[in-house]
Amino acid sequence: MFGKKPKPRRDLPAIDITKKPVKGMFGRTKMVPTTKKEQRQMKAVLMKKYPDRYFVDDLKEYNSVKQDLSWIDRIEEFDAFMDD
Repeated sequence: MFGKKPKPRRDLPAIDITKKPVKGMFGRTKMVPTTKKEQRQMKAVLMKKYPDRYFVDDLKEYNSVKQDLSWIDRIEEFDAFMDD
């Protein structure tokens, strides 16, 4: 009650809960976006299992992170550099 909360560790990879696998046509599985309600439910279950992990989600809570898409910019910069 009065103690500090354990902080999530940055060295572990974040768990992505923005999409979920769904069975599609012909037995294939595809990834579809999850609602905020589903994200909260999945996060509650995963928080019990992995209390020191970050989550990629849309909930904007203390252990939420946005998807890091900066690697796309680095690839485009490198591609532009090699074209010159």
